Amino acid sequence: MTKIPMMKTSWPAVLLFLGAGIVAAFQVGKAPIALPDIRTDFGAGLAAVAWVLSTFPMVGALSGAAMGVMVTRIGAGIMLPAGLGVIAAASLAGGLAPALPFLLVTRIVEGLGLLMVVIAAPSLITQVTHGDDRAKAFGMWGCFMPAGMSLAMLAAPLLAGLGWRGLWLGMAALAAAYAVAVMVWRSPEPMAPREPAQPILPDIAATLRAPGPRLLAAVFACYTVAWAVLTGFLPTLLMERMGVSAGTAGMMTAAVAGANIIGNLATGVVLAYGPQRWLMVALASGTIGLCSLGIFDPATPGWAAFALSLLFSAAGGLLPACVIGGAAQVAPDRRLVPAAVGLVMQGSNLGLTLGPVAAALVVEPWGWGAARLVLVPAALIGVLLAFRLRRL
Repeated sequence: MTKIPMMKTSWPAVLLFLGAGIVAAFQVGKAPIALPDIRTDFGAGLAAVAWVLSTFPMVGALSGAAMGVMVTRIGAGIMLPAGLGVIAAASLAGGLAPALPFLLVTRIVEGLGLLMVVIAAPSLITQVTHGDDRAKAFGMWGCFMPAGMSLAMLAAPLLAGLGWRGLWLGMAALAAAYAVAVMVWRSPEPMAPREPAQPILPDIAATLRAPGPRLLAAVFACYTVAWAVLTGFLPTLLMERMGVSAGTAGMMTAAVAGANIIGNLATGVVLAYGPQRWLMVALASGTIGLCSLGIFDPATPGWAAFALSLLFSAAGGLLPACVIGGAAQVAPDRRLVPAAVGLVMQGSNLGLTLGPVAAALVVEPWGWGAARLVLVPAALIGVLLAFRLRRL
């Protein structure tokens, strides 16, 4: 499935690859709603189970750029179903985990599978789209994470019957089935010959030396620190502050994650009217910081915290599409676009890794209000970095 000249966009293929991203994102959304059950099952504290959230993106935090280069070597058509297979195997093992450390190891492997999927799928979307349809397709792709998280969180009411282990096993079966569907798909066009492989390390080094991808990765890391804390702990926060059931808290958090889709879809429309990417990043980061002050203030009523969470998510949705869409523009070479996207995703995963652990370390001794010590500085740094983007 190497790059093939096409005169007509294959929308069924676009939807197939978007679905792969959504299935991979299920593995992100299943963890927040399961945290209370996992804490009970293993008798662990909040800081300990926070690693269920943070170990997942750990591989991506360390190897995003390298994985982007690997996609160009191995081929996205092989990497995509392989990533789904890795997710399926790891989720199966996690559902059978005898202890928390074993579960954490499986989450790391799940994160590897997610990274494989989210770098390979855009490459395949590029192959099956043409002209103006490509921008539309990538606008849809930008919604894969909030869509997958929202749908996974809608399974919260099922936890009473399935338990968190049943949820893990169900997700394993779904990922395996989708891997088969992707392997069954075949391009109607003959495959073009693959270009001779180039050394990997020089490509990684060239990507790391370029200032644009590094800056976008840092911006994305600041955003995902805040996003991971909000979506990761919101079910627990709502249960404690509003006294709602786990199922209701999961549904409310799914609505918050779904609001992020609005921002993602709005990005393309807004950019068409002229605002530059740096300005949208600054506005999104500033809104996130202001909302965080209210969400985690102990004096804020539960309903108000929920409303601010919706605003946080919708405004924050403007940022991912700006960052990912800008990666191709700042790549040092067209051939290194996958590596630039990989580096940006590496920044995203770094934030997803650090955010929940940092928040749990301050929340457990000092209460939910202390989460602002993590979120507000991250948002402020994001605003400052946005002004540096203006000079690119």
